[in-house]
Amino acid sequence: MGFPCNSSSFSLLSLLVVLLLVGLSSQSPSVKETVGYDFICRKTANLDLCLEIFESDPRSAVADVKGLAQIADDACEASANQTLKTLGLLINSTMSSPILKERFETCVRYYDIVIANLDMAKRLLASPKYTSALDYSQVAKNYIDDCDALFQSSPISAKPAELEKVTKKSLDLVLIFRVILDVFLR
Repeated sequence: MGFPCNSSSFSLLSLLVVLLLVGLSSQSPSVKETVGYDFICRKTANLDLCLEIFESDPRSAVADVKGLAQIADDACEASANQTLKTLGLLINSTMSSPILKERFETCVRYYDIVIANLDMAKRLLASPKYTSALDYSQVAKNYIDDCDALFQSSPISAKPAELEKVTKKSLDLVLIFRVILDVFLR
């Protein structure tokens, strides 16, 4: 005595199995979606800064990993804009050293590119191509590094302390953003 199975009962059974699997997968989010910012921050090189940006942003309490990446990107852009302001002040106060003034102006161009790439990364986070944001964050990191390199070539071009502080923060924030993109959103 066997179980009678015709094509319509097989189709119905297949449909039920598919619906059950779809329902289960939509109800239990992946580990990547449920990771909290404290877990993410432990994977970064600057735990204190990472915790600071997420604890100071109320969106962090309810954000999934993509939301945390957007918060990190916002912090990166704010820091890069602060670096631009510092560079502007330094350009205006550097009348006696054309070498320093030229390097500050070059860094302004680099940070314009940093901000444009971070903006593109943010737009990509909201799209189906969100993993491409990692490429744009790499370009941003490279231009921050290029600005820093301008001040390593000779003693006359030593980087002022106020610029050192803001460029380090910009770099650290981009690295935090990259950890989120690389480790948790790939």
